[in-house]
Amino acid sequence: MAARPHAKRRQESAEQTRKLILDAAQSLFVTQGYATTTINDIAARARVAVATVYTSVGGKPTLLRALIEAGVNDPETARNVAAVAVATEPGEVLRLIGVGTRYGHQSRPDTIRLMRAAPGMTASAAAAARDGAAAYRQALRTGAVRLDELFALRPGLTVERATQVLWFYFGLHSWPQLVDEGGWSYDEAQRWLVDRATEALLGPSAPGA
Repeated sequence: MAARPHAKRRQESAEQTRKLILDAAQSLFVTQGYATTTINDIAARARVAVATVYTSVGGKPTLLRALIEAGVNDPETARNVAAVAVATEPGEVLRLIGVGTRYGHQSRPDTIRLMRAAPGMTASAAAAARDGAAAYRQALRTGAVRLDELFALRPGLTVERATQVLWFYFGLHSWPQLVDEGGWSYDEAQRWLVDRATEALLGPSAPGA
């Protein structure tokens, strides 16, 4: 029985070490760039041995993938996607997409920056970033599917085309362009994006159009 508390403490310590390493990696990848950051840099920032970085998480591509997957698999994001899938009104589908994508960009801006930086990364790192973007896009496709199920899409719009429109308004680039580059508040950006997506996607007879 005495071994169990010890094992629990050891597990908690390992989880804390992993978090320190991931936090250090994310900070350095964003500020220094993925290519120029070394495992030695990450170890120094996290105040652990270089070997600990490898045993706790792995090399740089594994670190990057872990960071991106943590953002993609955020429980709040999963709850939002589940709500989109069962929303009963087209306007509510788009409102929820606005809320969910805002949450992702506002709560995990560094993860978004890493996914946007894929073109300048090594092949393995770029693959991790692209996989994260693909998961993001797939989550938006849930909204397009639901709008199609509700017979709310404009005539001629397929699910795939609607997904492209949702990606244009709510994907990796729109929020940073409005908020970070344009100086908009998140509230302003959310209202504008939802309104424009509503105009682009919903037929004139759809509730919320």
